[in-house]
This record gives sequence, C-alpha cells and structure tokens, in this order.
Amino acid sequence: MIVGSAPARVGILGNPSDGYGGRTLSLAVDRYEASVEVEPADRLEIVETDDDRPSWISVGDLVDVVDRHGYGTGPQLLAATIRTFADVAASVGHVGFDRLRFVMRYRTSIPRQVGLGGSSALVVAALKSLASLTGIELPANVLPSVALRVETEQLGITAGLQDRVVQSYGGLVAMNFGDMTTDPRFGVAYGEYRQLDRASLPPLFLAYREQAAEPSDGYHRRLRDRFDRGDGGVREALRNLAALAVEGEAALRWGDTDRFADLIERNMQLRRQLGPLAPSQLELIEACEQCDVPATFAGAGGAVVGAYADDEQLRQLQGRLSASDAVVQPIELS
Repeated sequence: MIVGSAPARVGILGNPSDGYGGRTLSLAVDRYEASVEVEPADRLEIVETDDDRPSWISVGDLVDVVDRHGYGTGPQLLAATIRTFADVAASVGHVGFDRLRFVMRYRTSIPRQVGLGGSSALVVAALKSLASLTGIELPANVLPSVALRVETEQLGITAGLQDRVVQSYGGLVAMNFGDMTTDPRFGVAYGEYRQLDRASLPPLFLAYREQAAEPSDGYHRRLRDRFDRGDGGVREALRNLAALAVEGEAALRWGDTDRFADLIERNMQLRRQLGPLAPSQLELIEACEQCDVPATFAGAGGAVVGAYADDEQLRQLQGRLSASDAVVQPIELS
C-alpha cells in the first residue's frame, strides 16, 4: 500500500495575487490533512472511507449542504487526478500506466469549502501516491502545476498555484509568480518558491465557521472577469497585495513581528477592494477587529488567519467567536 498526504493551508499575505503574476506568503497547517492510499487490485476503484460516506440529517440538511458546498465530490477530484496523471505518464514515456488496476482510498480532516485548500490537498496527495506507485519523479516545483491542471483543465475550476505550492513543500513558503519557467519534461510552468523559517512568525490563529462556507470557484471567476475587463481598482489592489508578501518576508527576516501583524491587517483591507464579500464571512473579520486582532481571509471560503499578542487575547477572541459557532485554534509553528 502506498500513501500520499497533503496538509491544509492558510494564505497569509498576497492572496489571491498568485493567479495574476503576483507573490504570496502561505503556511501549511499540519493539524488538518488529506491522505490517499493506493493498493493493487483486480479493478480500478475510488473508494471513500467510512468517515467520508455521504449522509444527512434530513432533506433540509442535504439542501443546505449542497447550496453551501456544491455537488463536487472526492471521487470526481480523484478521477480527474488519475486522468491528468495518465497524460503525465505518457509525456515521460512511462509504459503501462493505462493498464494498471488499483483501489484508491481517501480520507480528509480538512473542513470543506471554508478556504483551507481541501480540494487541492486531496489532488496533491493523490498525485504523490501515483508518483510513488509508478516511480515517476514529480519535482516539488512541478507537482503544484500538475495539480492545478487537474482542476482547471479537467474540472473547469478557476484557481491559482498558491495552495498547491505550499501543500507540496510544507511549512512556510514565499512564492513569486512574476517570472515563470516552463519545465520541458512535463510541459508546465512554475514560479520561484522558497521555504522560510515558520518559527519567525508571530503567534497565529485559525478561525472558521462551516455555516459560512462556500465554493471558492465563484469568487475566483468573478475576480478573473473583473481583471480581464481591465478593472483598474482590482488590478491596483492585486499589485499592492503582491507587494505585501515582499514586505512580510522582510519583516520576518528582521524579526519585526509587529510590522508583520500590521501587514496582515492591510492584506484584509486590500481584499475588501477586490469585490463584494459574504456578510457571514466578514462577521469573523469584524469580530477580530473588535478584539484589536489583525486578521485576513485564509483563502476564498471564509476561514480567517490572524496574529494575536498573547494567550489572554486569544481567549478573548475565542470567547467572542464561540457565540457564532466558530472554531478558533492556535496554529502550531514549531
């Protein structure tokens, strides 16, 4: 049996400029992960674990889940991953992948559609397992680009490279998508990626509320449309977001965690300029502001990431957000 895994992630600075030649600074959250097992079998099967078997309390619950999360499923993502990997295998001259038979099992503890990269984690984990199964080496800088192809080309989902990069590398990663390089072997483009010392970060927390979840594809499609139409405000905000990632890296290098926290707050101000945001998601940000805690969206699904000064401030934030059924957790940085 071969197992591949990938963690959840939070975009701290620069998100979502990754899809527009920008820069981002993102962190893997090891507390949550997706894992994919591959084992030889008589037929090719994609199997959900018991924990992931669909079930609902009632029809009303099903309607609510579908309205918030959509119809996308793990098997769809994994089928698209296998299809993309078949092209990868052909491009490197691997013989026999199309005749392989195996059972692919998956499980994930990443909350769905709250902006923690759950779908991309599942794809990255599956690609890792398939690469191990076939002996095809997918370099860390190439793996994210192949993972992005799964969702953009096979499933028509609008997305960027950021999530897949940090989930492939792990830890804290600085990404530059301004000058892309094309890998001749796999035919995909990649940026400049560097792992940083995550211990240099100030204390961070993650907060999310599943009731505020929504698929990120709609947000990214609207943003892409405004960008393609030449919206000057959107283009300027994306440039400024990319610059924050550079400033943030410098602040960490000099040990200026107060400055880094200020940049997180500025990141959220710029996110507001990119278009309308769901009130249910902004409630988390507003609660953080009331506690004088700088925070920004971790992705496009409503989860937030922020910096807190001490345990007392974290407890204060947890108390305020618990009233809205939000989960608030410190992020392990050691």
